[in-house]
Amino acid sequence: MKKNGKNGKKEPKANPRNGKKDLKAQQREKNIIEGALKVFGEKGFEETTISAISKAAKISDATIYEYFSSKEDLLFSIAKLYTQEEFDRVMSIVPYIHGAKAKLRMIIQAHLEFYENNRLYTSVALLTLKGSRNFMKSEAYKIIKKTTNTIITVYNEGIEEGVFRDDIDPYIVRNMTLGFIEHLTAQWLLLGRPANLSAQTDNVYSMILKSVEKDVDQNAMKITIEGFDVQQKKDTIIIKAKKKK
Repeated sequence: MKKNGKNGKKEPKANPRNGKKDLKAQQREKNIIEGALKVFGEKGFEETTISAISKAAKISDATIYEYFSSKEDLLFSIAKLYTQEEFDRVMSIVPYIHGAKAKLRMIIQAHLEFYENNRLYTSVALLTLKGSRNFMKSEAYKIIKKTTNTIITVYNEGIEEGVFRDDIDPYIVRNMTLGFIEHLTAQWLLLGRPANLSAQTDNVYSMILKSVEKDVDQNAMKITIEGFDVQQKKDTIIIKAKKKK
């Protein structure tokens, strides 16, 4: 509590989670989250105590409650922080990737690299958070949905480009892509195979692409006439003058 105010009453201590936090408060919150991740990753949610988290973060139990309302709130905040940081990183790369196919491959690679480089988080995300109903209602889950919706956006771009099929629901494509990634990651996490997770990027990408890539027109035929290029597609014939070298 702060010292007495003008009215003689004690003023409540400011909650660091209300309003804009200063850099020191932001760093302390991040330190708590990283300490909690270590404990959750090693002991699991049920076996983890606030005291164990405060010890890992080198702060008091009371300080944790200045930032987080409960152990569950802290668990969800881990997902919120890590997912937002990864989303910001991916979105900073997207403008430099051209074409829906290349963007889809980049998203797959980003997921696999993120899981591989953050093993403790991967363990918490896939083994603890996936089974939590309350997590589905949290702010952290909204951020995760926003990140996974980039697959839908890219797929729709591919439909417009004419490289992806337009008879498949983009939401199914998103779920299929994430299903491949998470199944492979769970095997890596629990069984130790494949040994190198991110090295499977092209394998996952190829499986997805075979399902969603628009078929090349088998009736297309190209003929060369002196001075012109003639291309026939079904009932349409396109004649273009050759460019002079």
